[in-house]
Amino acid sequence: MSRLESLSPLSPSSTCWIPSSADAYRTFEGFCSEPRYSIPQSQSADPFTASFDIFTPPQNRTSAKIRPGTFVVFALSTAKLAQEYPEDSEDYRKICQYTPGRYLGLVTSAFVRWNEDDGSTVEDVIVHFVSKYTPQPSVVANHCIPIFPVSSTIPVDSHALHTSILFPWIDHKQWTTFGVRLRVCQTNPSALVFELCNEDFERFEDKAGKDYSRLESLDATLDDETKDTLARLLVAPFALPAEIWFDIRNHPDIKEPPCFIEDVDSLESIIAGCTPRHHESSALDEEWKT
Repeated sequence: MSRLESLSPLSPSSTCWIPSSADAYRTFEGFCSEPRYSIPQSQSADPFTASFDIFTPPQNRTSAKIRPGTFVVFALSTAKLAQEYPEDSEDYRKICQYTPGRYLGLVTSAFVRWNEDDGSTVEDVIVHFVSKYTPQPSVVANHCIPIFPVSSTIPVDSHALHTSILFPWIDHKQWTTFGVRLRVCQTNPSALVFELCNEDFERFEDKAGKDYSRLESLDATLDDETKDTLARLLVAPFALPAEIWFDIRNHPDIKEPPCFIEDVDSLESIIAGCTPRHHESSALDEEWKT
């Protein structure tokens, strides 16, 4: 097992059920290492929900706490990642000192798994990014839907998505094909929750399905750098530890989706130099140091 594999929420030591084919998963390390996914490889069997259903036994499923159709703010959980190291260690300090960005998104799928051994549960969500801008490059610029309200300088789109409570951000777009799979490590509840109206969530699913189906045809037309960037913004087959906020207001420094890749790379770089809490030296480790 690599040094970083124990940090992956989908590693064998986690509370998730692991299928017989462990190759179906990637670790935190794998997310930032070659080979990158091609665009088709990064898609799930169910394009607009990227469902875990093929991996999870029905008897181990229970109701999710976060409803699909809910807008949330999220950030990578450095507290969870740091738990792999002694609290008085330099590694622990370095991870905790890193401040990841906060991102805005729509929960499009949510799953809770129950561990029969200890009675614990873990919740995974799939979140599609929300942004002030359209996705780039231009070939995927239409992979989004405007969210009401829109300013007077932008033509009113009759197809804009509406929320049950007026969305607090103006001129934002709901991305349809780019997002992230998260392990919910900490939540910050709120009495005020912003949700899509039911019929608009269905419209999102319809457009997302169509947009995903177009991605495969784009794969042969893009250069390697563009494909790499797009692939890393697609929902990955593994979950990253995250903190969730339900009140999406009062977050003045919301980052744009491409910054999420930078957060992952930065934490990967920090973790690569750390020694896990239960690390035992081996010949492989000695070779890794050289």
